Amino acid sequence: MKKADAATSVTGFLEILAAGSMDTSEGVLLIGKTIRSAKETLSDPDFKDLRDRWGKGQKIWSKLLQIGLDDRLPPLKEHLPTSYTTIHQVHCLTDEELKEALDSGALHPKVSQGVLARWLKEYRFQGSTGTVPTEFRPISTVLGPPDLDPEHLNRFKDDLDKLATTYGFKVVHEEENSSVALRQRRNKDRSNVMVGTLMKDLRSTWDGAPTELKTLFKLKSLDELVQGQMSDFTGFLNRVRRGRDQFWTFHAHDYIHKIALEYLKTESRGQRFNYRRRLREVAEQHPHVAEKVQVTLEDWMKY
Repeated sequence: MKKADAATSVTGFLEILAAGSMDTSEGVLLIGKTIRSAKETLSDPDFKDLRDRWGKGQKIWSKLLQIGLDDRLPPLKEHLPTSYTTIHQVHCLTDEELKEALDSGALHPKVSQGVLARWLKEYRFQGSTGTVPTEFRPISTVLGPPDLDPEHLNRFKDDLDKLATTYGFKVVHEEENSSVALRQRRNKDRSNVMVGTLMKDLRSTWDGAPTELKTLFKLKSLDELVQGQMSDFTGFLNRVRRGRDQFWTFHAHDYIHKIALEYLKTESRGQRFNYRRRLREVAEQHPHVAEKVQVTLEDWMKY
């Protein structure tokens, strides 16, 4: 594929854009870089002509240009989601917010725009002198046509959540207006954060693991390890460390986080009870992680 820096004409840039893909974070970043290069190379009329000929619309074009202008993003491509709208949301973070999102695990390849927006809302309130409001009053009712395309509706909901977060408001979607739905949404949000934590903490272990071991467990990516069966998770890490003693030395916290992740993902009350019981057993068998277990039970597995 021709490099963005090599193009000098509308046709040349259009060829690169037409051959590009917006299905991966790397593809989105390359398209953003191409539009940035076109902005720096072409005259204003030619740049507008390129935008019109590509045919994605001014809103998408503008977001991709902003992504291309953000030099913070390319080094983070392995942490970025595939959606260009979510990558643009990452671009809108301040340097401090971006660092915290990375360090806390809130930013990872599977994070959605809505989850990231809610994390940002909590982070900004925690960093202010105020507190997160617990009571809200109805302001508006949004009406939509009955035959909305589900994907279009989900994009609208994500954009609405993001806008509400900016003003410190809260959106309750119709299907979420129940205590069960609210708990499910909260747990889904928190499970995404836990996935990010595990992927960050296990990255070096995964990168250094033998290829034949990944093949043995039929694992194609770190994400498959983190979100896969518990038996594969523990089995793989036991083999990497060549035994249980080393497993508990290097991966006790990862095991605790994995149990918390499974707790957040299940809808079975019995399973949630079993996961809490298993962590208490871990605390008894491995006293050096007893405090970590207690914190995890209180902060992640309370409901």
